[in-house]
Amino acid sequence: MTRSPRLSVALSLAFLLLPLMACDPAAGAQSQTDDPKPTVTKSAKRGLGYGHHSAEDLKALSPGMSWWYNWSPRPEAGAASVYVSENVSFVPMAWGGTPTVAQLESEIPAGARYLLGFNEPNFKSQANKTPRQAAALWPVLEEVARRKGLKLVSPAVNYCGDCVSEDGVTFTDPVVYLDAFFKACANCQVDAIAIHWYACDLSALKWYVGQFKKYNKPLWLTEFACGDRPHDEITVAVQKQYMVDAIGYLETEPAIERYAWFSGRNNEIPSINLLGASGELTELGHLYVTLAAGAAKPSP
Repeated sequence: MTRSPRLSVALSLAFLLLPLMACDPAAGAQSQTDDPKPTVTKSAKRGLGYGHHSAEDLKALSPGMSWWYNWSPRPEAGAASVYVSENVSFVPMAWGGTPTVAQLESEIPAGARYLLGFNEPNFKSQANKTPRQAAALWPVLEEVARRKGLKLVSPAVNYCGDCVSEDGVTFTDPVVYLDAFFKACANCQVDAIAIHWYACDLSALKWYVGQFKKYNKPLWLTEFACGDRPHDEITVAVQKQYMVDAIGYLETEPAIERYAWFSGRNNEIPSINLLGASGELTELGHLYVTLAAGAAKPSP
């Protein structure tokens, strides 16, 4: 469970988004070093997909963020030393492969409340599982959840380019994938639905979230950022505007239980980093931490 995941290939209604890579830490973002630690209300929904936190990183993010995950069943060492005291919960993930009950149970830390399912299984470059393959392994996750008292979040899906196929169907569409998964796993425990999205405008995000309301389960947007424009157009100002618009919606949308920005430090999408040097928030990171819970601040 130590593999770093690749960022989603997302489609809007009529276009294929850029292929992107996730979880490679990269320095070089401009940092905010002069601002004091913000005094804000921690959002119960707001989290982060990132796997290379230092202790100081998590402390810097903790005033406005209540949870994070790192595509692994266990927290990274830096964050592990402080996340309990900073009141930022860790959410483990069974990323892919063929996990066993003993393996997952031993790796998930005490205090966990949820277990995220496979990461983008319809992508051949990610968890790479057909709906029936994912369903066949789901009882492993259910048994771990039973033993540790966890709620289970579905496989995290997105539109993809190079996708798995089964019974003559190529699962480009994430809704088609989940429909087939639930058909193969009709009596399985799934307490929430995980989705990813990288379009850059609020209307596309609202449309996408709406596609998953039919499952009548809480929705977790476990990866999102502005990523589908030409990279020379994705500036800090563009990311800030999208973040304000998206969070204003996500905080007040009843169907959204949790959401997580992508990411802390990453080179694959311009201007997305929340972190600069260890413990230092970028301009975007400062905005992410200080946007109000329940309603966003005015546009930057």
